[in-house]
Amino acid sequence: MGGLGCISVTANVAPALCAMLHRAWDSDDLDRFAAVRDLLDPLHAVLFRESNPIPVKAALASLGLCSDEVRLPLTRATLATQERLLAVMPSVMLAEEHAAQQPVLALAS
Repeated sequence: MGGLGCISVTANVAPALCAMLHRAWDSDDLDRFAAVRDLLDPLHAVLFRESNPIPVKAALASLGLCSDEVRLPLTRATLATQERLLAVMPSVMLAEEHAAQQPVLALAS
């Protein structure tokens, strides 16, 4: 239908890495694409262990960006999900910080 772009749960947590992933794909840099995809895979997995937005709210709360509260009938993330987030987040956030510092292509004028 001509769509372009992505609606990403993961981009709420790691926007620079998700942007890097899409730029790599768009530029046919499959090595970089695969590296970023593989880095994000454990985060993707934990963000979909429970119904959205439960895990993403827990991840953002762990970063101090929001509360982990959700509206009924949803409940907060399980202890298992919270523990998995704590295991996965440090390496992803370190890479996110690095990716956020990378220059982005300028728009043509």
